[in-house]
Amino acid sequence: MLLADAVPVIKTLNGCRTSVEVGRVFSDFLRPYGFIAAACGESREILEGRSWEFFFNTWPKSWLKQYQDRDYVRHDLVPALARVTAHPFTWLEALSVRTPTEKQREHYRWALDLGIADVFAVPIHYPGGDFGLCVSIADHTIHATFERDALHMTSMLAHQRCRQLGGQSDASSAPNPLTPREIECIRWVLKGKSDVDIGKILGISHTTVHFHVERVKKKLGVRTRTQAAAVVMTLGYL
Repeated sequence: MLLADAVPVIKTLNGCRTSVEVGRVFSDFLRPYGFIAAACGESREILEGRSWEFFFNTWPKSWLKQYQDRDYVRHDLVPALARVTAHPFTWLEALSVRTPTEKQREHYRWALDLGIADVFAVPIHYPGGDFGLCVSIADHTIHATFERDALHMTSMLAHQRCRQLGGQSDASSAPNPLTPREIECIRWVLKGKSDVDIGKILGISHTTVHFHVERVKKKLGVRTRTQAAAVVMTLGYL
């Protein structure tokens, strides 16, 4: 991939009418160069904590489900590093500058089994601490400067176009907003607490806690407490 290869896609991105269309154009441009998926979104501070909204995500559904079910959403090194740097980086570079936890090493091994060799991440920071992130997933190690420059430019433009179009896609939010009490209950579920434990912490009955957790599961369309907690994290409520 050369920087000149990215020029034709610029006009196409500017003509997109939805964030999903931006994602399709962006992914179609990258695919011939060994990039098998992409995602773009932004993270904001809200009253309930830090939120995360996807503009687009072209991961296979099976990947996303495993990512959530195995709780990698809380341990992914790429968004963690993106919060503290304004410079594009690869996953392998992130692993080289930070000592990964056991869960992060497990996450990396899982990715290798899927055929993921590297990831190119482009952080986009806004005034006030909010930031965006565009990630391209590769089946090869990303070394070449010209490839990085082309990725950097197209990632920035794809993110900018999504923001111009109003940001998040329909799939990035829960079908019904979660209440502060529901979020608080799920926060303690993530910490491994039982309904009885959560009830004591929050000063409510365990049956009320169970009611709130079940409501979250129903709103998110999942079957287990673990899945609910993972999806809540992915959607940025925590």
